[in-house]
Amino acid sequence: MKIHARAEKVDKIIFKIMYAVSVLAGISLMVVAVLCTVDALASKFLSFSIPSGTDWVTFLNIPIVFLAMGYIQVERGNTAVDILSSKYPPKIGKMIRVGSCIVATLICVFLGYCGFEVMMDKIVKHTLSSAQMSAFPVWPFALMVAVGYSLAAVSFFWCIIREFLIPPERRMGAMPPAPEKEGE
Repeated sequence: MKIHARAEKVDKIIFKIMYAVSVLAGISLMVVAVLCTVDALASKFLSFSIPSGTDWVTFLNIPIVFLAMGYIQVERGNTAVDILSSKYPPKIGKMIRVGSCIVATLICVFLGYCGFEVMMDKIVKHTLSSAQMSAFPVWPFALMVAVGYSLAAVSFFWCIIREFLIPPERRMGAMPPAPEKEGE
């Protein structure tokens, strides 16, 4: 089996993993929407508020953002600034994309490590969301930050590899190439 065919299989696996994790971000978004709606209606019509509702909304924003980062990168590469790489010859554009992915990988590895450190600190100190009786532990949310950055690091690293092994049109989630404008 050629290395390119193997790379495409790995690309599919990584894409599916990142997609599955991003579904958790979507579920969190739905929970926030329902929670906010129920809390607003309950407080308006029943003079009742969901205990720690504001804390739940605040902390559920973490998976919404961090669990979708890896998928966004492998799906469309939206973290790249195409305006920079598209203005140069293809080889220079590729160098810019690879260079930016290398820097992003290193940053995400560091931030993932820091996220795990923060999570361990939250576990050791038994940190809660608030001083209310209905407060909840926050370490799972610190774990989501760490996992999100770690998966983003994997995504950026994979994007470096697939830049050399898989043509853009054969990548999972790849956007079709932009049509060339006449006269260019």
